[in-house]
Amino acid sequence: MWKGLRNSFFAGLLVVLPVAASIGILWWLFTTITNFLLPVAWRSELWSPLYRVAALLAFAAVTTAAGWITRLVVGRRLVTLGEGLIERVPLFNKTYKFVKEISHTLLTGQKTMFQRVVLVEFPRPGTWAVGFVTSESSGEPQARTRAQVINVFVPTTPNPTSGFLILVPREQVIAMDMTVAEGMKMVISAGSVVPPYLPSAAGAADGNGAR
Repeated sequence: MWKGLRNSFFAGLLVVLPVAASIGILWWLFTTITNFLLPVAWRSELWSPLYRVAALLAFAAVTTAAGWITRLVVGRRLVTLGEGLIERVPLFNKTYKFVKEISHTLLTGQKTMFQRVVLVEFPRPGTWAVGFVTSESSGEPQARTRAQVINVFVPTTPNPTSGFLILVPREQVIAMDMTVAEGMKMVISAGSVVPPYLPSAAGAADGNGAR
């Protein structure tokens, strides 16, 4: 009887945990966005849930309107003008460019500054981190290393706008089959969202996949 209850419990976890994690992520996004939109005094009032829903609907309406405008010639010119002004603001221009790259990666699935997803031993041997290859290393970094190294960006979780740039020897990098968008979703969700994986014939043959 105990064994049956235990098996039922773990079987239930397989059903409940994905749902609970999805609700938790959506709730975190909901509260984060509405906390940004609402005045501080409104967040603890009795009607706060209604205020939050109204603020979220207003945000969706403004976002849709902005998207409609940017599809017009005038809107595209305004966006270009705005980005030109942002480029002149120190620090903010770097942050904006990075967030834009990540947004395009997640929303369109297209590769931008990141070429592919890899696994690297970081921050110490024996532990693995998800990284994104940005380019083949060159210049002085490559000239001063014996092995061919690759530039890999290892983002932090759940905020991928910060992270570490590490130069890893090519033979110590394990290539992943997941897309850049899937890898970024895995990082942002702290590993709770992992894309399904079916080993390819080549990967199954060598045991570790292509490096």
